[in-house]
Amino acid sequence: MNLVDNFFEQINHLPMLPKVVQEVTEQLNEDDIDLHKLANTINHDQVLSARVLRMSNSAYFGCSRQVKTIEDAVALIGFENLETLVVASGVTTTFTSIPGMDLHHFWGHSLITASISRQISHEFGLHAGTAYIAGLLHSVGQLPIHIVFPAAGAQVLQACRGQSALERKGIEQSILGIDHCQIGEMLAKMWNFPEEILCVLRHYAEPLKDKDCILAPVVYVAVHIASGFELGKSAEEIAKSLDPAIAKLLNITDQQAFAEKIDSYQHFVHEAQDYL
Repeated sequence: MNLVDNFFEQINHLPMLPKVVQEVTEQLNEDDIDLHKLANTINHDQVLSARVLRMSNSAYFGCSRQVKTIEDAVALIGFENLETLVVASGVTTTFTSIPGMDLHHFWGHSLITASISRQISHEFGLHAGTAYIAGLLHSVGQLPIHIVFPAAGAQVLQACRGQSALERKGIEQSILGIDHCQIGEMLAKMWNFPEEILCVLRHYAEPLKDKDCILAPVVYVAVHIASGFELGKSAEEIAKSLDPAIAKLLNITDQQAFAEKIDSYQHFVHEAQDYL
């Protein structure tokens, strides 16, 4: 059995998202959302309920009084924010320890990418909640590599330091015969995420490959910015180094204005660390 066949055999044994994620998502997709039922579901998960309350009491929502109940919290933050929070909580607690991986750094990068994806989508009038989830999951396919093939995963990690997502794909293919974009798509499909999310995971590293996948370039740019922040680059450097073809696709024509937007995204770095 070769490496790829072995991986496909073992991926079905990888962790599933917590049941509460599926339950809350299903309730949020109902035509007539029952707030009381939704609050009861969230209350049964201590980690999730604590995060919902913490989010509702954060300065971002500027509530004049302390929010103490889940029902009040959901009414304040809204259903879209709740969905992204539920998915983020579920995904980040599904993988808690992977040998050879710094999960704090991994999820920090993913959360920053998610927040930037959501903000860019707002600016372009796209579905921000979907963009957030796609940004959060963009590199989730890297995790199973380290779980199923720890030795090969360590080799990939060493070879991919400082490389772009596209370069990483090539390295993974040469070592494993499969890449994190393909794996991420499989994992998200196993978790019952919609096709719009699967499309982004499949194409975010090469967003020009499928022009119908409109959120792929958004996540590509978010990854580019988040990676630039991690490397300590200035907003001007990040703006200047964006692939011109992607910039043209998203109608980013004023580099200085784009750099100013990037600078305004810096607070997402602190938000991600507060979340973790």
